[in-house]
Amino acid sequence: MTGSNGKDGAIRNEGTERRSNLHLRDLFEYAYRIACPLLESGQTVSNAGSAHFLRVVLHDSFPDLHPQDIAILSVSVECVFRQRSKTANQ
Repeated sequence: MTGSNGKDGAIRNEGTERRSNLHLRDLFEYAYRIACPLLESGQTVSNAGSAHFLRVVLHDSFPDLHPQDIAILSVSVECVFRQRSKTANQ
């Protein structure tokens, strides 16, 4: 019995990659390490000011990224941080 990873499942559909923003996948772990101290500091990203600050930090680290890519990266980092925090606390 063989398992499939997410990428295999994504490519099965007519042989094309269904995901967009593959360039952000390459940057994600680095962006996560940059954002983690901010997220761990107890400053939750539940208010607009904190979310904006996270985007500023990411933009400063990746100045060549389009603002929409910064927004996508920011939301992704927040989501993964929450998931990893829940897992660690269980």
